[in-house]
Amino acid sequence: MSLLAFAGRPSPRPGRFVFFGILLLLGALTGGAAASEWETWVSENISLDPGQSFQMRVTFEDLPVRSWRLVVDGGDRRCDLSLLRVKGEELLYYKTNESRHEVVVPWGRDEELLMVLTNRDGVAGSLRTKRDDVAGFVVNLQGPPRDQTTAAYSYHVNRALEAYATGQRLAAEDHCRLALKDDLDDAVAKVLYAGFQRDRQFYDNAAALVEEALAGALPDEMRTLAESLRTELVKLRAPLPKPVREGLEKARHLLDEGEPEKVPELCDKLLNGKLELDGSSRSQILVLKGQALEAMGRNFEAVDAYTNALAHDRGVERQALVHFHMGRLFHHMGNLAQARGALTIALQSGLPSGLELQARELLLDIEQRD
Repeated sequence: MSLLAFAGRPSPRPGRFVFFGILLLLGALTGGAAASEWETWVSENISLDPGQSFQMRVTFEDLPVRSWRLVVDGGDRRCDLSLLRVKGEELLYYKTNESRHEVVVPWGRDEELLMVLTNRDGVAGSLRTKRDDVAGFVVNLQGPPRDQTTAAYSYHVNRALEAYATGQRLAAEDHCRLALKDDLDDAVAKVLYAGFQRDRQFYDNAAALVEEALAGALPDEMRTLAESLRTELVKLRAPLPKPVREGLEKARHLLDEGEPEKVPELCDKLLNGKLELDGSSRSQILVLKGQALEAMGRNFEAVDAYTNALAHDRGVERQALVHFHMGRLFHHMGNLAQARGALTIALQSGLPSGLELQARELLLDIEQRD
């Protein structure tokens, strides 16, 4: 670890304190130690003249853990602290005029962090600008106990999990692709990307990624996630009952041929027949019924069909498609607020590329109208 002390003040760009938790697709993982279990890996006592600064550069090789905590303690002396993630030049933390700083840092392979610490005395705006004695600061880098460290994720996997945790699903998917571009054997990235492929209904691609991941090196929690995803994909890839499949094909054909008036009755026969239908089958039938009603101008009945479709299948991919159809219908009806909400949910949940483009175009039109 290199400590590069230098005179003068740093000039980090202002920003807000950002705390990134790591969220798995099926639950939360902090990846680090509990509050009472942090162990000091590196400790430095820093003496600074008024207004003086120093830099500390931390690399993954210094702390090969999944997350760690930085603690800066100045006692009765105050300091400014900024943390910059070198890759991507992302400001993680910036606070001024504090006697103590604590920051939890998500961490992974190829990570590098630049810390800049400034003695607040002598800095414009300080209450003690005339003080000329040296201030001491204790800098501790804390991680999990050395005998309890877990395998760290890669840089882009961590960014994907952070993006997903803050609702940026498309950005999370992009980071998974970048992780696999950097390392085709990144088994964790394969598990996460398989989840996104499942959401887009690319079940074969998702299944292949899961099997590749399970054949590689996976941390325990990711192996559990991959095994759950494998079980789910077996069900999703199972064919629909023949009468349902044939009925859906006929309904789609009628819609394509411009005969929507025949579709609602056909759908009702499927829904009320003797065959026991699962939620996914009922949802697909109701979506087709909604599309037919929409084509006939029976918009409020179409909204009701789509709402029932949402209730029958809580799967992310089905929810995305139904919200897309609802958003498009609300847009046509001039209900822009509900259209924006439905289309936003559809995009966050994941749409096939063609529908994603349409959803973005509709949202752009809504923004232009506002």
